[in-house]
Amino acid sequence: MSIQHISLNVSDISKARKFYLAALKPLGYRVFMEFYEGKVLGMGPLTCGPVFWLASCDAPTAHGSDKRHGKDFDFEKESAIQKPRDVTGPLHIAFSASNRQKVREFYEAAIAAGGKCNGPPGLRPEYFMTNYSAYVLDPDGRNIEAICMKPAFWAEPWGALGWGLIGVLGGTGGGLVARYMGWL
Repeated sequence: MSIQHISLNVSDISKARKFYLAALKPLGYRVFMEFYEGKVLGMGPLTCGPVFWLASCDAPTAHGSDKRHGKDFDFEKESAIQKPRDVTGPLHIAFSASNRQKVREFYEAAIAAGGKCNGPPGLRPEYFMTNYSAYVLDPDGRNIEAICMKPAFWAEPWGALGWGLIGVLGGTGGGLVARYMGWL
């Protein structure tokens, strides 16, 4: 079973919004939903919907659908007695990238948006032989990663062209051998 969504409590929703929208744009993320005047927002790729949520520490907490959506729910009364959110502590979140170029674009966008380098784009064979990833610290110091697990011949922009060329050369070579051997 996979994780359906994750939510982070952030100290400054404006900074977090700017950082994550820029950093995750190369991975296809955009804002899908916003609540409480932008204090809570859900982002994700077009194909998945809101799978990554940010919440300001001063946003009301949602206890459960029965309390939040029940017919007797009194928002003013409930939000007045709710405890404030705490900033989510040290955390490592890895976002999948479709290719290695997307990992590099994530890194560049995250750094430009104010993130701090925690590991530039590159191979990390100590984790897995095809692990290509980059790490950036977000405005609250969390370790955010973009990762592509595909091998270079498939994950680089030239990968499809390379495979096409290999197919043509292999077919041509196979045809020549077959003709030489008298099979054709």
